[in-house]
Amino acid sequence: MELYTDLIAVVDLDAGEVEEVDIEEDFIEKNIGGACANNALLSQYPDSVILGTGVLTGTLFPGSALGVVTAKKNGTVCHSAFNWFSGPELKLSGFSFVVLKGKAENPVYLWLHDEIADIESTDLWGKNTWETTAYLREELGENRIQTLVIGEGGEKKSGAALLVNNYWGTDDRNGLAAVLGEKNVKAVAMRGMGEVEISEPEEFISAAEEVLTGLKSKIQKKGAPVEGLEAITQRFDACFNCPYACRNFVETGENEGVVIFERHLKDLMAHGLDVKKAAETLQTCYQLGVNPKYGKDPNALTTMGSQPAQPLEDKEGWYYTLGVCPILDQFGIDEEAAVRAITAGTGLEISADTLDDIVSRL
Repeated sequence: MELYTDLIAVVDLDAGEVEEVDIEEDFIEKNIGGACANNALLSQYPDSVILGTGVLTGTLFPGSALGVVTAKKNGTVCHSAFNWFSGPELKLSGFSFVVLKGKAENPVYLWLHDEIADIESTDLWGKNTWETTAYLREELGENRIQTLVIGEGGEKKSGAALLVNNYWGTDDRNGLAAVLGEKNVKAVAMRGMGEVEISEPEEFISAAEEVLTGLKSKIQKKGAPVEGLEAITQRFDACFNCPYACRNFVETGENEGVVIFERHLKDLMAHGLDVKKAAETLQTCYQLGVNPKYGKDPNALTTMGSQPAQPLEDKEGWYYTLGVCPILDQFGIDEEAAVRAITAGTGLEISADTLDDIVSRL
């Protein structure tokens, strides 16, 4: 299936087995990808955690770094995004979607690579997210491995649990890290050496370039727009194939630092911390895998009770389905060109109205 690698990994944690399911063209035509496809898989495999990629994830389309984790939390279907390089790495591992069903008897991690999904027993339970990522990269022999990890917050099923991507926080505003904790899944490690086929390459690249040109004309500066942050920033980072370097890296000590996610930093500042102290606290939040939305004491957040579900905002459902970072929405992304890219890439006749109808199910 064009714009996707071929397989869905259905991971039975109870049995310790993995079934490889082919992605059918009809499934993509009905669900496109990302959050919408995850929804369909969650209906097919209730009480599972779904990891999915958008139709444009891992392509030359600007901002195509997004992956989506979907699960039911407190009776509500919730979606959380993960960026950086993990979305593309998931797709290029050979598995565009992963279904985690059941519960492992003892802690495990999932290792996705070369169209192989290994369920590995682990003694990493109790390790923080930084220790876990460093261990997995050393154990599996590749520093470019991308990880989705839970920390103490996820292990203790905290309502403030936060899924961490390598060393940095994701937009896991619904504590889906706790659902992984309930399943005894400490981490998902991904390394992709696959490739994505495109139905009509010239048309696809033309549409992607049109979007990129429009975005570059509107992006005037780097970094998160937080007062005082630029003064303590050492560098600006961007996710995979994104023209907007929105992530500030701030040193927090000797040979240590944190990559800032704007929402989380603002949350800590709203709790009364100055920008420097907020950055230092954010590092601890990420190590423990907790969301600073709920307070400024990271250790206290590891045992917080259940929190109300946080819905998708504005046009996030559209971006979560395409696999494109919604932060770019502030610059007015060319939606018509995006639809042309999907049509050219998949070879399917997908209109803007069709896409909107599919997204409206979220």
